[in-house]
Amino acid sequence: MSFDDTLRQQLQGGGEPNDAGFSLRVMAKLPAQVAPRQYRGARWVRRSQWAAISLAAYGAATLLAGAGGPLDLPHGLAAVTLLGLLIFWSVPSRWNRA
Repeated sequence: MSFDDTLRQQLQGGGEPNDAGFSLRVMAKLPAQVAPRQYRGARWVRRSQWAAISLAAYGAATLLAGAGGPLDLPHGLAAVTLLGLLIFWSVPSRWNRA
């Protein structure tokens, strides 16, 4: 019997899976339900991150495009800094959790 067939049989059986209490231990270790207020807070953090990312991308593009003239050191450094922030804000990490 394939894995899919075994899983389908267990799910359709309706009872608890025969796994010596493993499923119950895993469910007991899962975090409690998050309050809806915390979801709203996380939603606003994500929105502010997207706004910051958008502004950084716009600023970097503006600085890199310039006014048609050569790119001087301060503008180049600002553009690279904004690109670094853009990458930092868009890549999930332990310092940047939403």
